Parts: sequence; structure tokens; C-alpha cells
Amino acid sequence: MTLVPDLTDLADPKTLAALRREIPGLDRGVYLNTGTQGPSPHAVTRRLFELYEAWQAGGPGDPEVYIATAKASLAAKEPIGAFLGVTGEELALTGNATDGINIVANGIQWKAGDEVIISDQEHPAGLLIWLHLRQTRGIGIRIARLSFRSPSQTVEEVASLITPRTRLVAMSHVTCQTGLRVPAKEITEVAHGQGVPVMFDGAQSVGQFPLDLRSLGCDFYSFNGHKWLLGPAGTGALFVSKEALVELLPDRVGAGSPQAHTSGEDGHLTYGPTAQRFEFGTRCHPLWQAWPEALVFLGRVGLDRIEGRGRELSRRLREGLRAVKGVSLVGPDAAVSPEMATALVACRLEGMGGEAFQETLARRFRVLTRPVRELEATRFSCAFFNTEEEIDQAIEAVKTLALETVA
Repeated sequence: MTLVPDLTDLADPKTLAALRREIPGLDRGVYLNTGTQGPSPHAVTRRLFELYEAWQAGGPGDPEVYIATAKASLAAKEPIGAFLGVTGEELALTGNATDGINIVANGIQWKAGDEVIISDQEHPAGLLIWLHLRQTRGIGIRIARLSFRSPSQTVEEVASLITPRTRLVAMSHVTCQTGLRVPAKEITEVAHGQGVPVMFDGAQSVGQFPLDLRSLGCDFYSFNGHKWLLGPAGTGALFVSKEALVELLPDRVGAGSPQAHTSGEDGHLTYGPTAQRFEFGTRCHPLWQAWPEALVFLGRVGLDRIEGRGRELSRRLREGLRAVKGVSLVGPDAAVSPEMATALVACRLEGMGGEAFQETLARRFRVLTRPVRELEATRFSCAFFNTEEEIDQAIEAVKTLALETVA
């Protein structure tokens, strides 16, 4: 019998070393870019390949194999939903968080002059769709300035922007630029108080900390599997509450969309009663079948411990960077409002743009980060599998660059 290592004590070097052996690529540099794409554990990749090979070996077009494989991918919704405190019927399987954002944006029946409220720290996925709809449907965009110091100021800012024309509040739960965690439940409550539905982009939140969407109360929540969940690229899901499902129409339909339909000139389509109405077309079912394997891996560690580890490593990184002359942190002040800080840390380096900063860290020191072009900064992702020594290596690399660039 193969013994499964206990991964719960992340402060124990032996435990952390055992955990890191289950994740590929960590010996190739200091991997501080999980916020872009998390490395899938070996078990996830093995499961994906096994499932794909079995699918092909059985004859993917064999009706029995085809139906069984499709049903197996749909069954993956249950553990994913349970991970977030919702049912599988409230989830639509997508390719990524951007898919879900577009499903919601295009599913609302906009009229010219209707407005959406977004934040000033959105990923392109949370900005470009609204620019597109402004150009094609004449909607208005109102931008909430997020506070780095006070959650209540952010809530007040959102509330001040709601008008009778507001059709949706749509923003990141954790921003990709600075790692700011917005007060999502409070934003939802203030928007619902004015009859406005709410969507959150959960690309940087799901897998960072425990999350109960039922308690959060939002109408839509889009996320992916390939970042903090360490799942396969090409996996994502959109949560649609049962109440919101009534109003949201699919912008594209296919064989998975209807509950029933008739053909002919008088044909009629009745949409399915669950979020599956947003799924259609031939799909790579093993992707979603393998995704729960990543949840099993995270479950062996525990989300509370994952969140705590991320907070501790990011605190160490912030303190180290704050002491470097010429470096300025960009983002929430964890000392003032710890509930707003996450495992993402962004900073600027005097004398060097954000993209050059990121590229130099990677080329010279093998410290892998992400540029934040909008802020001329770079972003570090402190995942639970990173070590204190790696954080210190990153700090030392920044110190070296600062000595070269800061006047």
C-alpha cells in the first residue's frame, strides 16, 4: 500500500519538502506566479492523461463511451460545487473565468443607457467586455475607486455609483493587479438593497481562502481551475444563483442548452432549468473529470492552512521589500486592514518599469513573477508551497536590482 504523506503541517520542513515533491517544476526557479497559472500536482496530470487515453482507447465516438464520458464530466460539478458551498446544478462548466464573465455580460438584455459598475483594478477580462458592450449596445460604465485602507470606503463608493440605470455590479473579488480583497458580501448587500445583481470574478480568490458562495450572496461568480486551485488549464466554472438564472439568457446555444425543443418553421426552444443551459458543443471532458483531483490535493492541506501560509509568506515579503530603498509597495496595507490583504504582493522599483522589472527578475535570478503594466509594477504570488528561503531569495534579488537602479 502506498502511504500518502501528511501535508497539513506546512511549518515542518519535511512536510513542505514532501508537498513540493508532488508539484513539478519547483526546482527550476523561485515560482512566485501562481496568480497567473498554478503548477498542477503530478496526480492531477496523471489523472488527466489516464482519462484522456481511456476515452480515446474506448472509441470517443462510440455512443456508450461518449455518453459515459460526458456524464462523468458533469458529475465533476458536485465536488466543485461542494468546495464553494453550492450545488452542481448552479454551475456551468467553462474554459476559464473569462468565459463566465462573457456569458453573464452577454446574457443580460441591455438597453442603451443602462449602466454597469466595475472597479479601477480589473483584469482585461473584467474591462474589455464592457468596452465592447458600450461600443455595440450603448451601455454606460461607472468605475468604483477601490480603497486600500478601508473596506467600508469601497462599499460606500460602490453605493454612491448606483443609479436607476444600474443593471449590474461586476468586479474582481481579489484584484489581479494588487491582490486587494474587496468586501464582497457587503458590496452584494448594498447592491441588492437597490435591486441590482452582482457578479464577481473569482480568478484570484478561489483556492486562496475558504469561500462559501451561498453566504456571500452574489448572483454570479466566475472562476477558473488553473490558478490557485492548481487544476488543468482549460477548466473553469460559472456559478449562477437559481434566482438569477431566470433572467439570464444564453448568448450562444447548442445541444446542451435546451430542456426541450421542436423543429420546423414553428419550432420552439425551452432552455434547460439549470446552469447547464450555458454549456454546449463537443468538449474535452477529461479536463473537468481530472479537475477534482486538484481539490483532493488542496483538501489534504486544508484551505485554512493554505490561507494562513499565504498570509505569512506575503507578510514576510512585504516587510522585506518595504526595507529596500527605492521600492514602493502598491496595494492594501495589511497592517491597517489585514482582511483586505492576500497572498499577492505588488511593488514598484525606482528606475525600472514593471515589465523590465519582471523580465530581469526572471532572466538573472529565476524569480518568476508577473508584470502589472497598468501600475508600472510587478506582482509576486506567495503560494502555500513556497518556502521562506524562496521569499528571501526574491527580496535579495530586488535588493540587488535596487542597488543598480536607484539613484
